[in-house]
Amino acid sequence: MNKYIEPRLRRDFGGVITAYFDFLKGDHKNIFKVFITYNFIFIIILFLTNYLADTGLDALIALSNGSYLDQAMSGSLETSIAASAIGFVINVIVILLNASLAGVYLRLYERDGRSNPNYKEVFHFAKRKFGGMFLILLIGGIAIIPVSIVSVIAIIIPIVGVLIIFPIIMISYFTWIGMSMFSYAYDEHIDAVAAIGKGWEMLFSKYWKALGVSFISTVLIYLTSTLFQLLPALIIGFYSYNTAEDNLELEDNIFIKAIEFFFYAINSITGILTFFLMMFVMGYLYFNLHETKYNVFLKSRISKLGIENEE
Repeated sequence: MNKYIEPRLRRDFGGVITAYFDFLKGDHKNIFKVFITYNFIFIIILFLTNYLADTGLDALIALSNGSYLDQAMSGSLETSIAASAIGFVINVIVILLNASLAGVYLRLYERDGRSNPNYKEVFHFAKRKFGGMFLILLIGGIAIIPVSIVSVIAIIIPIVGVLIIFPIIMISYFTWIGMSMFSYAYDEHIDAVAAIGKGWEMLFSKYWKALGVSFISTVLIYLTSTLFQLLPALIIGFYSYNTAEDNLELEDNIFIKAIEFFFYAINSITGILTFFLMMFVMGYLYFNLHETKYNVFLKSRISKLGIENEE
């Protein structure tokens, strides 16, 4: 049986990141099972809409027929716009779904004190959170307007604005929204507005620690994701280097287009999976900050020891 990694222990900066990756190591099969089970259909739709938005319907038909002519790349503007609109809606659904799944997963993980929560039970509780999660996402979308204005002003400041102030503002924003989403999904007794306040409270309870954990974990996850997304590019590069075809012939090459098709598939999976994994980071960060501020877990352990001593 996989080792249970207690989320609520008070840990230092490195301890939070280590605990998170230990959790992923122990539960990765079950986490991926939850992810694929409830994201599969959205991955397929998002993959197709992203491909159509960039290449058009004619390109997909040409590829399926085994031919790829120059006119296939033209695609209709209407198809691209429609695909982009559908893709946007699917992305919103995916955010609501995976934020809810991650929060509930850790709730059941902590509740039972063991790894591998039942995937059906995870979804059973997660689906109740979609409405409130949408409200958090909506408020976050409105909040990005002043955040963007401040960020643009910060960029004007030479060097310091671009390299320090702008990243701090954006990481703070995404950490706040991430912990707000997690708080709402995790806590059965909190509403969406209160969760936003809770995320804000936790962010500033240990501000630099929150930013550091969020930044380092995000970089590590995105680097891993990027390695998978580079695979199609490496295949294309290797093929181009070892072929006698010129650039024009390569553009019409069915193999190259098939690899590009494969790239969209990989990109669709890694994009959603990256967000899903980031929500678990927000969970372990939230637990740590909450325990540091309120000592809930420590007090419960002390009370249990007192009861055991009395017995």
